[in-house]
Amino acid sequence: MPIRPAFWNIPFWAEIGVYVVGLVAVIACIIGICQCVRLWRAGRPLNLPEHKKDRWMGVWRDAFMHRRLLKTPSGLIHFFIFWGFVFLFFGTATAVLDWDIAHYLFDARLLKGNLYLAYKFILDLAGLLTLIGLAVAAWRRFAVKGKKLERSWRFAWILTSLAIIVLTGFVVEGLRLAAQQPEWAIYSPVGYAFSLVFLKMFTPDQLQGAHFTWWLVHGAGALIFVALIPFTFFGHMFKAPTNIYWRKLAPKGQLAKIEDIEEQESFGISNFDQFSWKQRLDFDACTECGRCSEVCPALRAGAPLDPKALVLSLKKRLHHPNDKELVGDIVSKEALWSCTTCGACMQACPARLDLPSTIVDMRRHLALEMGEFPAGLAKALQNTQSVGNPWGMDPASRLDWAKGLDVPIATEGKPVDYLYWVGCSASYDRRAQKIARAMVKILHAAGVSFAVMQEERCHGDFARRSGEEYTFQLAAQENIENLRKYQFKHILAHCPHCFNTLKNEYPQFEGGQFDVVSHTQLILGLIDSGRIKPQLKQAEKVVFHDPCYMARYNNSVGTPRKILDAVGGITRVENLQRGKTAMCCGAGGGQMWMESSTKKINFIRLTDLRRSASTVAVGCPHCLTMFESAMSEDKVLSGMDIEELSEIVAKGLDNVQS
Repeated sequence: MPIRPAFWNIPFWAEIGVYVVGLVAVIACIIGICQCVRLWRAGRPLNLPEHKKDRWMGVWRDAFMHRRLLKTPSGLIHFFIFWGFVFLFFGTATAVLDWDIAHYLFDARLLKGNLYLAYKFILDLAGLLTLIGLAVAAWRRFAVKGKKLERSWRFAWILTSLAIIVLTGFVVEGLRLAAQQPEWAIYSPVGYAFSLVFLKMFTPDQLQGAHFTWWLVHGAGALIFVALIPFTFFGHMFKAPTNIYWRKLAPKGQLAKIEDIEEQESFGISNFDQFSWKQRLDFDACTECGRCSEVCPALRAGAPLDPKALVLSLKKRLHHPNDKELVGDIVSKEALWSCTTCGACMQACPARLDLPSTIVDMRRHLALEMGEFPAGLAKALQNTQSVGNPWGMDPASRLDWAKGLDVPIATEGKPVDYLYWVGCSASYDRRAQKIARAMVKILHAAGVSFAVMQEERCHGDFARRSGEEYTFQLAAQENIENLRKYQFKHILAHCPHCFNTLKNEYPQFEGGQFDVVSHTQLILGLIDSGRIKPQLKQAEKVVFHDPCYMARYNNSVGTPRKILDAVGGITRVENLQRGKTAMCCGAGGGQMWMESSTKKINFIRLTDLRRSASTVAVGCPHCLTMFESAMSEDKVLSGMDIEELSEIVAKGLDNVQS
């Protein structure tokens, strides 16, 4: 009967030795893990919700099933390497159960008969796939030109060491099969192939000697690997899943509130010791894959922000304390101010690092303690504080966009279905005002009960993401107080920044819970119910640009596309960068108000969209403004047509009515 030959050809002293060395390796690994945990726990306390079911499901999806990685070739390679080693690990664990527990304690064997044959076949297949994955990974990293991957001896040794462990395992198996020549050797296909080679190379006595030598090499290599896991790059094997488990469960677009802000003596993060334990875990869990840098719009535009380099500098500081200033030396101020907080790095990160929130924490130090702001941003903040909008426009002119339209004003005691939150862009920017006017046409055409609020002011999103939390909190409290005066079922917002702030951030304040819907949700509902049937007179080929604060932060990707598909005359095409992987327009994180000397993100993004279609549909007034600005400064882009979704739908309604 086929049965696993435990410790075949291994002398008793070596059998005892492997247990002793194995125990030392496991102890060293545990000590290293404990040291890492102590480093994390040295950070500022932070209470995170348990929600164990959601957290474990996230670990399964992201750490084991590689949900975020499988869409790329490198992710697929890592998937095979990872699962290859998982099967090899469980194969070793099963062998321990078979010999050390079942054999010694119960005088029984688990790995025998067909189960043993299946066991050998699966492990051989796992080892082969692992080797193929390692070979392809080495080829992509060191042979393929144009790949922005680190080509260093460190990564060469990382891939080589893993390959050595698997290869020596096959060598040991092949030597044993060559010496024993069991009838079932074919069930170990890779080992069997090795055995055929060894039969021609060695005599029977030489086979046994070589087997024992390579058994020692393989065992030593595997146990050294186990011992060094926490102290090397391989530490991400436990750090990344741990970070995924403790990932942010709150809405992606929500930043932490500074409680009792009037009583605080310090703000934000100015030295490394102020980072929370979760932020320290973030830094340590970085896998150095570089996906964050690949998708960062600021880096692509030539700004001094490289997400991977920033995280690695913080990781280095975590493990090697020094007296350098956090903001200025370890992380440059220019890098912090370059972030658009678009969330692309967070979306791409396989370890679920929340870098935008960490950047905002350091911005809070610059804004609230140092009073340092880039040119242009300080003026926008002053305007918001004084007159309630970043443009510095007269608050009395906020509803000028509605002249000539039948726009009801919210009145106390008079309930409506929707309170339409217009936002500053559509209130003061002439081009963006067309969005509000289009929305009113749609609402009237569908017979929707709505009103606008006379007291509306800037909700403070750009201030909060610029680190000026105080301005944001004052705006939030004032807006919530005004909103509570009126009776309505829903707040309607056409701006993703307004939507995200009202839906995800105002609930942090007393009385700030409202049912907030985006204009895309409402418009699609009106179309599906037959209350509006937009139809264009002339056919248009349109590509949709996804706003960061809807696609990534609020998972709204399909709704705007369904709207375009429902508008008669529209032929929708897709850009390669779409949905949650779409590139930012460059307006977020206060960038719309900052002066930049680098090549602007909006030019890069609009040029990319132009390759798909000359007409671009957007779902955000900030995207509209950024693209219109790019068109006005670039002759190549000047012939494009930028339209907001509501404008396209309203145009279709006009054509139907006429």
